[in-house]
This record gives sequence, C-alpha cells and structure tokens, in this order.
Amino acid sequence: MKKQVLVAGLLAAMLCMPLVACGGSSSSASSSSSATTNSTSTTSSSSSSKDSSSSEFDANKAYAGQWRGSVEITGQTVYGTAGGSEQMLDVNLSDDGTCEVKPLEAHADLLTDTGTWEGTEDQITLHLSSKDITLKVVDKNTLEGTASDFGIADFDTINFDFYG
Repeated sequence: MKKQVLVAGLLAAMLCMPLVACGGSSSSASSSSSATTNSTSTTSSSSSSKDSSSSEFDANKAYAGQWRGSVEITGQTVYGTAGGSEQMLDVNLSDDGTCEVKPLEAHADLLTDTGTWEGTEDQITLHLSSKDITLKVVDKNTLEGTASDFGIADFDTINFDFYG
C-alpha cells in the first residue's frame, strides 16, 4: 500500500514539472505578469526583425539545388492496404536563376522543360518555356505543387524534398 501511494505521488510530481517550467498554475501572480510583459516586448521586437529580414531574404541561398518530386501512393496487398511514395521527377534550381524539370527514367513521359525561377519565403515560381508553375514552400526542405502541372495524372499533389 505504501509503495502505491509513493508511486502515485512521484507520478503526480512528474506530471506537474512541465507546468512549473512553463509558468503554469504554480507560479506567482507577480512573476506571471512580468513574464507576460517580457513576452510582449519580445514579440514586438521579433516582428520588427522579421520585417527587416524579409527584405534580406535570399531565394538562391534558401532554394538552389536539386528537389525530388514524389506522389503519395496506396494500394492493396495480400496483407491489406499499403502506402508509400513514388519518386517521379527532379526540379533543379541553379544559383544563376535557371531551372530544369527532368523526369526520372521510369517516368520519361512526364514534363521535361527548362526556364528560369524566382522565389519568396512562401513560394517558388518556375517560368518554364511551356508554362509557369508555382510551388508552395511547406518548410525549408519541403515544397508542394499540383501534380497535373507536371503531367502526372490521377494525383492531386506532388511533394518535393530537397536533395542538395
């Protein structure tokens, strides 16, 4: 019985630890108000620094390199539904502002084209000889686009991972 009470007490103490570290209910009112003041001033200064960094955004530094595009697939196996991704094509973004879309060997029927590119913090636009294609920036290593823009039928989205 004493072991159960001891274990329950230790468990309760461990569950409360994250709340204490985050300024939860166990902190005093004065430290809570000073923490709020500090976070407000930090927020305003970080938003002004973000504005200045927006003008300094370097798309070449952020996006130049090889991006491998793949689509999410699902299918039936003898064990049930299986999923994964099928690699389809590469988009190569050069430092000089040129780009190349090149399908992988197994998908040679997909879009093959060259052109230029430009990027912002939110998207990359490929200005190809046949059309313009916009890719949404998900994070620093992931882009998302419309699969049909690259000649891929039966899929809505193509995801691009940075390969270097």
